[in-house]
Amino acid sequence: MNFRKSFSLILLVTILPVLTFAQVSIAPTNVFLTEDSKFGTFMVINNSSESQEISIETTFGYFITDEEGNKTTTYEDSALAQKYSIADDIRAFPKNFVLQPSQRQVVRLRIIGSNKVNDGTYWTRLKTISQSESAPVELSDEQGVGANIGVVITQVSGIFYKVGNTTTDIMIENIEKGTVSNGELQLITKFKKGGNSPFLGSVKTNIKKDGQVLVSKFSSTSFYFDGVHSEVVDISELTPGQYQVEVTFETRRSDISPTDLVQMEPETATTTVTIP
Repeated sequence: MNFRKSFSLILLVTILPVLTFAQVSIAPTNVFLTEDSKFGTFMVINNSSESQEISIETTFGYFITDEEGNKTTTYEDSALAQKYSIADDIRAFPKNFVLQPSQRQVVRLRIIGSNKVNDGTYWTRLKTISQSESAPVELSDEQGVGANIGVVITQVSGIFYKVGNTTTDIMIENIEKGTVSNGELQLITKFKKGGNSPFLGSVKTNIKKDGQVLVSKFSSTSFYFDGVHSEVVDISELTPGQYQVEVTFETRRSDISPTDLVQMEPETATTTVTIP
């Protein structure tokens, strides 16, 4: 007698920070609320040819960096959650829904009952979870062992709640020259973050010679606490010699309105590097 065994496999995909996937996309990627405007919206769009089941969740988390500037997201800090989280204060409507192919849905957000009254910015991560409404694809091998495979896509964006006088600041401690390898220069910038709000902005790196900018790179980023920023710059077109490196942190983002950003004066540091 031939017995058939089966099991289900769920694939989870987390996409940061650009929240566009072939299956479902969302916009905007960050929502900002204030004491005077406690309502916000974002749109979920089904780009696929299948109906998609959508669910909305909130959870506290933030980016951290290691000594090399590699970024990861942590969700396990209960002490900072007590201080900064609004995950339990956000209400989303609708929270669960189905989108037909090419259909879109506006999700309304509201903050209620928050005890965050001190000046500053508070936040939560917003998870938009999607999976096909159709039955999972069934696969089987020669021994009759089957697997039902469904794909779950989790896209993580941000909700920020600004209270009172909000400030942010970056203080560069030093730039480590890093390594020159295969036509690339890695720069490691250590910094302290001040103010009562996350830094949402960009880092611009210029490589100069005799006052002329020869290479420029612009990276959008977010920092919540002290950390390290790593930048790899293409220097393959530069000739051997000594160059000036200029790293600038500024509150400017192409994907966020200047009125939503907590502003600061640009912070710049310089160093020199020799390309062999």
